[in-house]
Amino acid sequence: MTKLLSPLFLFFTILFFGQTQLKVFNKNNKQPIQNVAVYCDDNLLGKTNHEGILSFKTKCKKVEILASNFEDALADVKKSMEVSMKPLSEKLDNIDRVVITDKSDARALKILDEVNKRAKENSPKSLDTYNFKSYTKFSIDVDKDSIDTFKDFLAIRKDSLSKVDHKAFKQKEKDKKDSLTTEDFLTATEESQMFLWEKATEYKYSKSFGEKTNIIDNKMSGFKNPIYEALAINISNLDRTPRQLRPENRKLFNFYLSDTLQLDGRKTYVIKFKEITDKKKQNPRKFNGKIFIDYQTYALKKFESINKKQNEGNIVSVWKPIDGKWFLDYEDIKLKMGNQSFNTSKKDSLKPGEKTKYNKKKFGNYLYVKNRFFDFELNQQQKASEFKGYSLEMKNSDGSLLNQYRTDSLTARESLTYTKIDSFVQKHDFEKKLNTLTQLMRGNIRYKMIDFDITKLFSYDKYQGLRLGAGLKLNEKFNTTFSPDGYFGYGFKDHTWKYGLGLDVKLSDKRTSIFRIDYVDDVFAAGRFSNNMWDMMMKITDMNLDLHNGTFYKNQKWGASFLYDVSNSLSMKITVNKEKQRALFDYQYKNLGNSFDNTSATLSLKYSPNDKNIMTPSGKYTYEKGYPQLFMNYEKGFETLGGNLDYHRLDVLIIHQFRSKLGYTNIKLFGGISSGNAPIWKNFEIAGQNDTNVDKWYSNISTPSNMGFTTMPSGTFFVDKFVAFKVSQSLPFRFKTLGNKYSTIEIEYQSAIGNLKNRADHQFQFQVLDHYYQEVGFMWNRFLGRSLDVGLSYRLGYYQTSQFKDNVGIKFRLNVL
Repeated sequence: MTKLLSPLFLFFTILFFGQTQLKVFNKNNKQPIQNVAVYCDDNLLGKTNHEGILSFKTKCKKVEILASNFEDALADVKKSMEVSMKPLSEKLDNIDRVVITDKSDARALKILDEVNKRAKENSPKSLDTYNFKSYTKFSIDVDKDSIDTFKDFLAIRKDSLSKVDHKAFKQKEKDKKDSLTTEDFLTATEESQMFLWEKATEYKYSKSFGEKTNIIDNKMSGFKNPIYEALAINISNLDRTPRQLRPENRKLFNFYLSDTLQLDGRKTYVIKFKEITDKKKQNPRKFNGKIFIDYQTYALKKFESINKKQNEGNIVSVWKPIDGKWFLDYEDIKLKMGNQSFNTSKKDSLKPGEKTKYNKKKFGNYLYVKNRFFDFELNQQQKASEFKGYSLEMKNSDGSLLNQYRTDSLTARESLTYTKIDSFVQKHDFEKKLNTLTQLMRGNIRYKMIDFDITKLFSYDKYQGLRLGAGLKLNEKFNTTFSPDGYFGYGFKDHTWKYGLGLDVKLSDKRTSIFRIDYVDDVFAAGRFSNNMWDMMMKITDMNLDLHNGTFYKNQKWGASFLYDVSNSLSMKITVNKEKQRALFDYQYKNLGNSFDNTSATLSLKYSPNDKNIMTPSGKYTYEKGYPQLFMNYEKGFETLGGNLDYHRLDVLIIHQFRSKLGYTNIKLFGGISSGNAPIWKNFEIAGQNDTNVDKWYSNISTPSNMGFTTMPSGTFFVDKFVAFKVSQSLPFRFKTLGNKYSTIEIEYQSAIGNLKNRADHQFQFQVLDHYYQEVGFMWNRFLGRSLDVGLSYRLGYYQTSQFKDNVGIKFRLNVL
């Protein structure tokens, strides 16, 4: 019996002595106070009982103590605590002493409505022109208040390690290498920061010519060559409304009018806000920040945001009026980026058989961002030549001009970062590793001078079955002008190899100007909508479009093309092809059989007026995708140079996305027309994503696509002219189910209608979509808090059948972001 009670007694002893006991009493009469709420950051730890006592466990060093009709108290956490609270004066009238209700103050909401209403009027972009400059400093370091403690700790640790006999330790080669890398990094950061990046920038705006951003100079510790993809990083509220002020986020925060005061000689409203999480456990006086609104103009004057957790970070942005418009003046940002954890000593209290445990010393790592804006010039005459090229251009990258734009000198610790971290990065070759990561953002896996195309690795369709392959391209490290590429793939169902070879010739370093020749021997889905000029992410979305499709044709093609960016917004491509094409399904066109020679020319255009681009050694990079976007392709077949087809084919896709109180709305309007003498694959298949045989368990399962219909039988509906519409709406709320990830819901509707003039010319089994095809559906993003999106669609209208399984489609998508 004693053996059974001993561990139980030990358990309760640990539980009791591991807790903190707090007693709260009235300072005036020494009586205990019950129902006192104790908070760690914004989390309720509990409330005192009738004796004024509360036992709790917390990792917080300080707790906030709140009670009705008493002044708030802040106390250091100890094993045993006694706190006296002073009764609140009846004359004291301060919103900070009021227990906030769980809904926004109507006065605060009215002011914020006026802020949004006058946003365009107060914005600098209501001017004809402006230009200004900025200095930005990004740095990563331990908490500035802990630097001396951090340095002393590293010095003691280094001395201790030097006395250890390392021969007694057996380590794997990889672990040994990682350990040496860590020690090299710690040695480098003892006297320097972990990272430093300075950037001087010029911003230009014109109602006539648009926007232009010039990187005057920049310098990044550790990297000799600029990281172009990072140059556009904008951790700032410049040209951006803080998310707390956006109308669609109103339900995520509560707002309270706190005060009216004089700030910089101007009358100013002060509105406090707090994020709505668990209303029952939230500290009623713990705010997430303040919004300062100019009384006269209702312009945003100052914004302060504090993370819910103590010491996790904060943001301060300040605007100033210049000729009646409000420009960003300065910003200071601090964000927590994890911890450095060190083993200090072994723990003594270990159970039999338990692995060795260590006491740990932790230092928080923080990202510090400093933005300063100056040299404002308004309504000055500007030239169109100043806005030519891409949205973002780099003028210099060696750091030699930065001293002209620094608003204060670098500290000794900051200055050493450029030498210490440069040596560390060069020694361990981190620049190549980061370059590999930036290429992954473009859809490529880079290894030295070779880029691997991830869209060529595998796919599945009903004709080829599982297709495995590889695509590779020699990048600018091979040659800055010539870039050969090739791919191959093998289908395990049709047992056939496919391949392609090409060569790009780069004609300009300042803009996209590429001449290309290629040869392709491959199979393609019949009637597919053109994806010329699509970006990599759009193409990846359509990788499984033909999961249930078996209507393919073979194409052997020689081609030449010229791709050119007319401007930042307009791109064009001219292509000439000589092709041999043959149907791989039971098909006859008129009396001409199923095999054709084709000579064609295609003009492709992409117009995206709000995209922001930068030219890099790897080519153009779109760092901010804007809407609307328009894609157009016009193809002409010629009965010349051995061609025996004469046709016209035009397709158009318009995409627009905008944000409102209802959330994000995405609209796609697309259609096409084909005429003349051409086989079915030069017409259009309305992309269905269901299997025609609905009796199999997987028949209704697919993945989301750009323009496909989830409930439509694949390879079934063909037209020579059609128009289609797709709208999806992200609902303006999020919710938790399992885990810590938030889920969201999208609803969507899409429809299409078309016709086919000479149906009898195409001899195979198909249908013409001459009535409206309609479906509705939804997508549950991060289903049950997991990295999986799940959707369901249902067919409506003319093509609906009485069988439920005919009308339903299920979608799955991995959500890795």
